[in-house]
Amino acid sequence: MIIAVADLHLGSQMSNKSGFYDFINDFLKPNQNDISRIVLLGDILDLWRNTNSKVLSQNLDILEDLGRLDIAKNYLIGNHDYAIFSFLGHDFASISPDSTRMFDQVSETLAIVSDEIKLRFIHGHQVDYWSALSFYEVFSQAMCFVDSDDKDPLDVWNIVYHFAETLPEKTKNKVRNISHDIQIALEKKLAGPFGGNMEGEKKGLLYEWELLQNVSNFEEIADKNSTSLREIKDFVDKWERTLDILDQHPSMPSDLLNEVHLTRRQAANLTVGLQEDEFLIRGHGHTPYVSQETRIADAGCWLRERGSYLKITDNQVSVHQWK
Repeated sequence: MIIAVADLHLGSQMSNKSGFYDFINDFLKPNQNDISRIVLLGDILDLWRNTNSKVLSQNLDILEDLGRLDIAKNYLIGNHDYAIFSFLGHDFASISPDSTRMFDQVSETLAIVSDEIKLRFIHGHQVDYWSALSFYEVFSQAMCFVDSDDKDPLDVWNIVYHFAETLPEKTKNKVRNISHDIQIALEKKLAGPFGGNMEGEKKGLLYEWELLQNVSNFEEIADKNSTSLREIKDFVDKWERTLDILDQHPSMPSDLLNEVHLTRRQAANLTVGLQEDEFLIRGHGHTPYVSQETRIADAGCWLRERGSYLKITDNQVSVHQWK
């Protein structure tokens, strides 16, 4: 049995840390012999506008509880803990000498075969921000180094400029030439409340898309995927139709929902190389679901009173609520 959880957001006041602590002690520990792997689908830590060392020290107890489980553990980084690669060896080790044994692997994606199912695990921002992923991951890393939410937006962008030096030249120039007004609009939209996600938000996705075009580089995406720019632009048209569906249909009928899921799978193919025969397991959406027909699932989140997880066993992916 594989268990997948996402979006605990330790470090945020909205985190359901106590519920997740009960989940570890009342479910994971008693079932260690039956669970072969735990996959943490990102945003387990929330480093945005928080001091990293403070987040780690205040939540080391729950991380160590996870680390002590006799189960293989994978940590996939999300947008809110994107800086984990930067401090994993240093900050973790300074707090806990056993930090290197907390997780068996820290990565951005995980592909495994369980029984007869091919599984691809990601956080999920790679789908929702496929058109500007290079920029978005730079922005996410910068947000991890802004210590409080009373910072001026320019403080965020100065850090963005620093990390943007690693981007392809055309994308880097786009980032550096964004106007002040677009900077503020992007910062407010991308770093806003938890409601801003593909599953829960039914307004403003086309507006967000328009903002992201200021930092999108379709030529880079075409080159990376060895495909034509025309094919990418055809997918752009399809993606815009999908965003319009999400904006216009608060209660989505199943046929439209399947269309949305299939479009998301195409986006994941562009960013993480999702294959047609792989079942996509993600987080980031904060709303738990499983679509067997389109082979995509979201583990939900652990915010406020919520708690959910995915169970993968006997060739089936199922979603479960915790108490």
